[in-house]
Amino acid sequence: MQDTQQSVAPRILNVEDDAEMVELMQSMLGLVRCEVEVAYSGDEALLLLQREASAGHEIDLMLLDTMVPEMDGYEVITRVKADPELRNTSIIMTTALDSISNKTLGLGLGADDYLTKPFDPQELLARIDAVMRIRRSEQALRRRTQELSALLEINRMVTSSLELDEVLAATMQGIREILQVEAGSLVLVDEEVGGIVFRKTFGPEPGWITGRTIQPEEGIVGYVVQSGEPQLVNDVERDPHFSVEVDEEMGFTSRTILCVPLKIRDQVIGAIEVINRLGGAFTHQDLELLQAMAASVAVAVD
Repeated sequence: MQDTQQSVAPRILNVEDDAEMVELMQSMLGLVRCEVEVAYSGDEALLLLQREASAGHEIDLMLLDTMVPEMDGYEVITRVKADPELRNTSIIMTTALDSISNKTLGLGLGADDYLTKPFDPQELLARIDAVMRIRRSEQALRRRTQELSALLEINRMVTSSLELDEVLAATMQGIREILQVEAGSLVLVDEEVGGIVFRKTFGPEPGWITGRTIQPEEGIVGYVVQSGEPQLVNDVERDPHFSVEVDEEMGFTSRTILCVPLKIRDQVIGAIEVINRLGGAFTHQDLELLQAMAASVAVAVD
């Protein structure tokens, strides 16, 4: 299954003060699938980057003219790379200056590539494609590092704490941070009450459905406990096991669900369910990560 996150159109900021060049580059960029923002000065570019980062709408790539007014391109690069929220922004310099010293200065400050004006549309698109491939690889590596850190923290909790609630709380916090989901729950089979109890949850409100009991056949989470099989559902309306009463609560609308069983020696003791990935659809990489977390939690429960 293809990772849908990688298919999202890149967001490009074109920093250029020449109106004709802006129009020309808009035409060039119109040949590929992308979202384009424009800034006509260095100050405007920096403010736009900061505003978008604060709103959670990251700019992927900046096409930066080195001679923009108010704050030249070299100063923009310096400030972007010094800002923890912006430093991973990819930058391609666009310049009419053909000297090696100008190019090496920008690259030394942290730019990823440069183009000398005038440039061919195909060259621009090829450079963008190359930089974006590298960016996606770096993002995947950073995410993998974060995932491994979360797994190590859960394993540390399992080996150092005898308090089950502490382990479960750390697990759910790690899942929320790494998978970036709107809601999640960890359920355990309770033989005394004859059902499945929502032991740890996070969602739109504190204590969201914590303590609720359902039957093994109810909803996607109930089906996973009953069957012992994980479920990756990116369209809940088409899933036969989806239940509005179980999988939606308190006005919360479920769109996508990922759920994996908790097993001890082939016996299902519960499940972990996460709802609505903020970055889009769930992937098989998400499934593998959640299964790894579930294995550590099962050890703690045992």
